Amino acid sequence: MTKDRAKEYCEAEFENIDATLAELALIYQADKNGYSTGELAAMSTFVHNFYNGIENILKRLLILKNRKVKEGASWHKDLLTESLELDIISSDLCNILAKYLSFRHFFIHGYGFTLKWEALQPLVANIENTLKDFRKAVSTHIY
Repeated sequence: MTKDRAKEYCEAEFENIDATLAELALIYQADKNGYSTGELAAMSTFVHNFYNGIENILKRLLILKNRKVKEGASWHKDLLTESLELDIISSDLCNILAKYLSFRHFFIHGYGFTLKWEALQPLVANIENTLKDFRKAVSTHIY
C-alpha cells in the first residue's frame, strides 16, 4: 500500500466518522441526565461505529508500515498495542481508546436494554476530543 492510497483511505474513513458524530450530536445533549432505551441504543451504535472507524484507520496504518494485522480472539487489543509500539498513538491516547474498545466488546456481546447512561456518558462526552487527538496522531503518518 502506498502512502497516497493510505491517505485516501484514512480521509474517507474520517468522513464517515464525522458523519457518525453528526448523527450522535442530534441525540446527545450535554445537560440531559437520562435517555430512553432507544436513544441509548442509537448513541451506543454511533459510539461503536466511531471506534470501528478508528480500528479501520489503524489497520491501514499497520499495512502501510508493512505490518500484518493479527488475527484471533485478541486482535482488537493487539491492534491498539501494536499501534502504540509503532508510535502511531501515544500511551495516553491508547488508554482512552482502550475504553472505547471495552465498550465495543460490551456492545457487541450485550443487549440494548442493558445499556446504562452512566457507562456511555463519558465516552460520548469525550468523543470529539478523542477524535481530535486521533486525527493529530494519524496525520503525522499520512501527510
